[in-house]
Amino acid sequence: MINRPTVKGLLFYIAALGVLLLARPVGARQVQGERTHVRITAVDSAAFPTVKVRVLTTTAGSGPVEDLSRLVLRENGVPIPEATAAQTSVGVDVVLVIDANADFLLFDDNSGLSRRDQLAAGIARFAEQFMNPDGLDRVSIIVPDETGAGAAFLLTDAARPGDVAAAINTYNPVAPGATPLQEMMTAAIEHLAGSEDGRFQAVLLYTDGARLPRQLDYPTLVEATQAARIPIYVAILGADASAEEIANATGLFDPTNGAYVHMPNPEAGDPIYAIFEAQGQQTELSYQSALRQNGTHQVSVSLGNVRDAAEFELLLAAPEITVEPPPSSVRRAGSAIDTPLALLQPAVLPLTARINWPDGQPRQIVEVLFRVNDVAQPLATLPVVDAGGSLPLAWDISQSDAGVYRLEIEIVDELGFRVAAEPLEIAIEVARPSPPTPTPAPTRVPAPPLSKRLDGLLLPVLLILALAVVAGGAIVGLRRRAAKSPSAAEVAVPRIVPAAESRPADGHVAVLAWQAKDGSLGDQIELTAADVTLGCDPEAVDIIIEAPGISRLHARIRRTATEEYWLYDEGSAAGTFLNYERLALAPKMLQHNDLVQLGQATLRFRLELPAQGEGEQVAQATSNDR
Repeated sequence: MINRPTVKGLLFYIAALGVLLLARPVGARQVQGERTHVRITAVDSAAFPTVKVRVLTTTAGSGPVEDLSRLVLRENGVPIPEATAAQTSVGVDVVLVIDANADFLLFDDNSGLSRRDQLAAGIARFAEQFMNPDGLDRVSIIVPDETGAGAAFLLTDAARPGDVAAAINTYNPVAPGATPLQEMMTAAIEHLAGSEDGRFQAVLLYTDGARLPRQLDYPTLVEATQAARIPIYVAILGADASAEEIANATGLFDPTNGAYVHMPNPEAGDPIYAIFEAQGQQTELSYQSALRQNGTHQVSVSLGNVRDAAEFELLLAAPEITVEPPPSSVRRAGSAIDTPLALLQPAVLPLTARINWPDGQPRQIVEVLFRVNDVAQPLATLPVVDAGGSLPLAWDISQSDAGVYRLEIEIVDELGFRVAAEPLEIAIEVARPSPPTPTPAPTRVPAPPLSKRLDGLLLPVLLILALAVVAGGAIVGLRRRAAKSPSAAEVAVPRIVPAAESRPADGHVAVLAWQAKDGSLGDQIELTAADVTLGCDPEAVDIIIEAPGISRLHARIRRTATEEYWLYDEGSAAGTFLNYERLALAPKMLQHNDLVQLGQATLRFRLELPAQGEGEQVAQATSNDR
């Protein structure tokens, strides 16, 4: 069922009903059910899926139907339950036919006005008080031509009330004995029948009614007006309207669903003019179509047992999306060395997409999806396409680390069409402040020249040094307690001085494990402090490594607030190597299973999970071994 029309529309319906009661005499042969008609005058699918159907309803006297509660709208035969009704101004198309016969200039009363003057005042009243002020109405006037034998248009399709009033006020009739009324009525019907704009159309004949049977071919006129669905209205001029004159008029208005008024004064024509004014408003039914297929479709309206249908073409196409090129690279920066990834700025990259509708029917976008390196990333807030077709977007890059990203933007419209723009490649750079400068290596005192050494001691000293080197090469390792090397023949177990207990907040344990030449791991020591130093001087470092090439203070491992571990070289002579690459002055971040070389000592950095129970070994590593 259709929702109730607007208040303004109801007022028009009520006015029209009053008009009908005034326009038709008591006892006239009228049955409302037989006089009710409904006609679809326009179907608008320009804003699809919103479809608007304009409907013209008529009842007795061709006034609008007051009660639209029984009006049913269907699309391809399926009822539309949620259609809404409103009134829209479309105007009317009316032809005024003036029977300017010999009696047209007679004076009928003591008003001092002739029938011509009375009529001129009545038509001017219609123009000024009942025509649409926005120029939507079209009014034509037909009179006898100069010969009195044919029809002439005094005015054609006038839209301005002033033009209508001026035309009738300046009209001077020839006033023949009998007007060519058949030709004039035929010209009026043909003029209206040629229009297909869906307006309400009507012919209003001003006559005294006395000569109508001798002037008109009733069957021909009635057949033509019925075929074109054009009602005929009759205004009977003169001080009186006899039964004969009314009967003559009935043969025109009754079979065409029109009405008549007796018009002894200008105001008497108001009931018919009110019908024209009311029918200038038509009912517009609006609904959301469920159609998703192109082609010809049908809408129909029914009111009781009367029905009308119309067809419309639907040509749908998927939208097109293009993205304005963003910067080829984006630099994300932080204010500290340990600034978390999520706090680097910018966290959002603005983008703009352009939406084009090849079918000329803009629709709502119901979904926007980002695919970042083929991983779906739905948007939290749905953007809206503006009137110019721009779709503002924002890509969340708060969790994006340095790298090159492939971004694909996909949209879905309200009809289910899914399309994607051409992929974009955007490089993201990450910048943080450099770590603190490492502690400079201590100044070394140069050894005296060999020429100044005692010649007698040179050979023994060299022998002792050679033996020390051989012995020292056998005692490389790392331990927290008495650590055992896999092979005593290769290297001795290192001496270990553990740092103070300070386990990371996330519960993981960072360890250094001694690695043999065959790749097997020996004992390991936990890095529980936030700052751990490594070297050979028990007084200067936290972890003692007794191996050739180890400096007094050789290297340092620092843990940041974000649980990252950084390896520093402290100016060692032999150098500090990470995965076979020597560190310069800049530190490098340690990853699980990284290889660390200090002099001739080879260590493996690992991130372990805490043990699950007392006496258990350290748990498996958090990620796969390299």
